[in-house]
Amino acid sequence: MAQTMKPKNPLMHQLNTARHCMMKALDAQSQAKLGVSVVQLSALNVLQEQNGCLMKDMANSLMLDKSAVTGLARRMETNGLIIKSACSNDSRGVRMEISEQGRRVLAEGCGLLAGVNEAVSVGFSEQELDTVSRFLQHVTNTFSPELPEPKAQSACKANP
Repeated sequence: MAQTMKPKNPLMHQLNTARHCMMKALDAQSQAKLGVSVVQLSALNVLQEQNGCLMKDMANSLMLDKSAVTGLARRMETNGLIIKSACSNDSRGVRMEISEQGRRVLAEGCGLLAGVNEAVSVGFSEQELDTVSRFLQHVTNTFSPELPEPKAQSACKANP
């Protein structure tokens, strides 16, 4: 029988597994409760902060390819979550604005996201959570140095 090599530091595998499990569960909850994907919910969150942003800026914010955002925006517009319009400064650019329906979905989604934050925080002190947050920001900065520092709060404000 072949011997399986176990990495000395399985951190990469743990991060990938944790992210996958969390996103899969969150997407299922978001679809069931809100009728939108977690990526659509994330896009609405971006628009709450940057309403009227260009699709290329949305791609950067969500770390998606521009082609993926094109399909995402089409689905969101079809579902009444956003309004797309031509950019007045660049005929190739398309702006995305959150609709009233999108605002309602985002408001409901903030409760869902707060529940997830609460669930993953159980059993950890504020100091431990600060360390985890600092570590995750370090990983992000290490592998995506061109990304801007995150804003202090998203549209879904954390409960104090």
